[in-house]
Amino acid sequence: MNKSDFELITIKEVKIEYPFLVEREGFDYFEEWEDQDFFLVARQEVNYDGNFYLDLYEDKEKKWLTNVLNLPLKGIDTLRIEGVLINGNFSTNGTIINAEGDYGPYVFIAGNVNCQSMLLGGSYVEIKGNVRAQEVIMTSYNHGNFKCDGVIEAPVFIVEDHYTTFAERKNDLFYYNDKTDDFDAKNECEYDEVSGEDIISAELRKHLDNPLIETFEELKRELEFGELILKQNNPPAKNYEYWHDRVLSNYRDLKLVPKEFKTEKLCNLALNSTYHALSFIDEKLITIEFCDKLVVKDGFAIQVIPDEFMTKELCFKAAENGTMLRLIPEEYYSEELILLVFKNAKHQPDINDVPSEFITESLLKEYVKISKGLWLDKACKENGIDKLSILKQVIDSGIEYLDTVFGNHFSKEIVDYAFSVYGSENKEEWSKYVQKYKIKFERLGLYDHFKE
Repeated sequence: MNKSDFELITIKEVKIEYPFLVEREGFDYFEEWEDQDFFLVARQEVNYDGNFYLDLYEDKEKKWLTNVLNLPLKGIDTLRIEGVLINGNFSTNGTIINAEGDYGPYVFIAGNVNCQSMLLGGSYVEIKGNVRAQEVIMTSYNHGNFKCDGVIEAPVFIVEDHYTTFAERKNDLFYYNDKTDDFDAKNECEYDEVSGEDIISAELRKHLDNPLIETFEELKRELEFGELILKQNNPPAKNYEYWHDRVLSNYRDLKLVPKEFKTEKLCNLALNSTYHALSFIDEKLITIEFCDKLVVKDGFAIQVIPDEFMTKELCFKAAENGTMLRLIPEEYYSEELILLVFKNAKHQPDINDVPSEFITESLLKEYVKISKGLWLDKACKENGIDKLSILKQVIDSGIEYLDTVFGNHFSKEIVDYAFSVYGSENKEEWSKYVQKYKIKFERLGLYDHFKE
């Protein structure tokens, strides 16, 4: 491809040069475009070498665009590119990629399209001619729209919850369209209750070069990388370095790594990124020591620990390293564990996570001392405990807790009691709290009474 095939022109110029576009449904769909924004435009047929990216808002694609336009990245970063227009046929030996499902530029191609594969997500794409792909045409997620006035020709054609229309299709290996249900029953997905995901049909998997691919999401990631994925096309062999880079960029790709490359080193690489990778680790590599390291690094890892490695000691380590009570099996609950979770929580502790049998006066007292006690009213009412009694116990624990009590549970009864404890013996400290919460004192008519 000659880089001069594409140029940036303003939307104002696009409207003048291609006035018919203004009437197209997807053109300025939300009426948010400005005339000084841009389109990426080719005024004639384009033959491109490599993957062609439509997600022009993303950092990686902006770097790609600098080569297409021969512009510095700094210049690209300042531009709003709202559309892609090719006024003729478009051919590429790579994949056309709109991986972002939520949004994308408006795309209009006046002629035919030839490519290795095509993945469409959130963009609004109109192609006036035929589309022919060597491998896969896939449209995914319901924020996007694809209109093809001609024939969709590809060995594999998948429409997954996407607004896709076309005149005809030719697909000799596999066709699936959950918007129309006009496909063979053998191509239907199967719901997996364990993972909660739709597993693609055996009919599709038998054509894939990697037998470990089980979901459309995994298939999309292969297309995002511009990979050849069908057996019939003899994709090039992949080595350890390839899978190392894939796992480094997305821990989920560990699931797709062939057995010979799925080493302990590679598994640890994924786990260094996130504990969620544990579900993709071979069972023989998982030990109590392995689980211990994960939980010490991040207490939230307790939620992925296999049942056979779950222990009281491990739950306490999770509590020490920041987690949520609801992630720990109830069989290990104790007041000591609950309070340890609350003390080390990365967010405000939630008393609603605590079963009623553990809601005691001593626990609620510590709950208020540790946090703001946002759900104290509810916990007391549901368990028949006197809230005022809890707050008095907190006040008795030290004058430093007046911040928590006055800040979150201010009332005349509380002030009366706090004054009876500290108003005379700790006048200087008491005065500081009166000044800090002056507005609250005045609102209840208490400031004048306690200003001394």
